[in-house]
Amino acid sequence: MKTEWNKFIKNKLTYASFAMLFIIVLCSIYTGVQAYNEEYLLGSNLYKKFPDAIALISPHSYWIGLHNPFFGEFYYFIFPLLVAFPVVDSIFKELHSGTIYYELSRTSRYSYFFKKIWFSFLSSFFLFLIPLLLGIVIFNLVTGQWDFTSYSITYNKLINGQAILADNTYSAEEGVFTNLLTISPYLYILTYYVIGGLYASAYTCLGLAISLFLKNRFLVLFMPFIVYIGCWVGFSAIGLLNWDPFNFLRAAQPVNGITYMPFIIDFILFMFFASIIYLWGARKNEDVLS
Repeated sequence: MKTEWNKFIKNKLTYASFAMLFIIVLCSIYTGVQAYNEEYLLGSNLYKKFPDAIALISPHSYWIGLHNPFFGEFYYFIFPLLVAFPVVDSIFKELHSGTIYYELSRTSRYSYFFKKIWFSFLSSFFLFLIPLLLGIVIFNLVTGQWDFTSYSITYNKLINGQAILADNTYSAEEGVFTNLLTISPYLYILTYYVIGGLYASAYTCLGLAISLFLKNRFLVLFMPFIVYIGCWVGFSAIGLLNWDPFNFLRAAQPVNGITYMPFIIDFILFMFFASIIYLWGARKNEDVLS
């Protein structure tokens, strides 16, 4: 595993991918801070006599995933491509360069393939997660707010019908995991970020598995994104938007009817197919590697 980390750190695509993801996060922060300042200024003037209404205007609502400006949506659109870039073609490159024979002289075939897919899973998970966590830190630094206890208390009052608001236009968010907002927005968004990281890993593992059957490196690099877009098109075509990861991975829950089942079933299916295809591909290359 240490060897894989060294390759990952020395890979220029690692830094390019991270830089692109982080730039998207910074752009989202810029637009999000502007939107929050405008909303808070307007709300504090309109609802001077309604502190509950003002408490519900919180900067955390503009973290990536919770709000739907262009850059936030773009992060969730492009992540399968960028998190996979540094690792999805690792076996492909070693197979076509002959490096794989040197690797197999130092370890067993089973250990080689296991380490490859496990490292791909871990690296994609953290490559997805770290820019988003940095985004929260930077957003909080810019807005100067870290404690969202007042929001959670007021949100709890809102869902229990106890919040005193200027009108009835503000309603509690309904959907999966929203009960976590009564504890902390941090817990709510981190739940989504971790799930998103798991899906990022699943797409990369699928791409790595399929790479064992491909001859074109360009196609290998884009395979996780192709699978992602294929799911989007497929679920949209049959009207199951709430089963499409592009929709349910965002904490803003942009479509109706999202439940816990799509999170679980989609992930299990992705990892199941990744495992089957990967084992099939490893067996297919046994003659080449012997």
